[in-house]
Amino acid sequence: MANLLAKEMRLHMAERFPDSVEKGLDYGDVDAVMIGADIYGWATRAGSLSELDRSRLLQAADELQRSIQAFPPDAQPYYERILRIARLALAV
Repeated sequence: MANLLAKEMRLHMAERFPDSVEKGLDYGDVDAVMIGADIYGWATRAGSLSELDRSRLLQAADELQRSIQAFPPDAQPYYERILRIARLALAV
């Protein structure tokens, strides 16, 4: 599981931020930039998160899950990867 998380995180860092997403705007329940930064930050500490951080990561993942359809269609795969990262981090 940790290897898959590391792979998804590498792929995420190599991917460009979607041009169709306006930085600073909320899409659904999430800020387009901060959701990725927050989830990635927690994922870097997967396996050693405090209960509070695990709870916050779970909440962020749930908010992103509810919000993916609010993003432009071409940007949705970018955010689906962030969601996978969150779910993998929670499973470590």
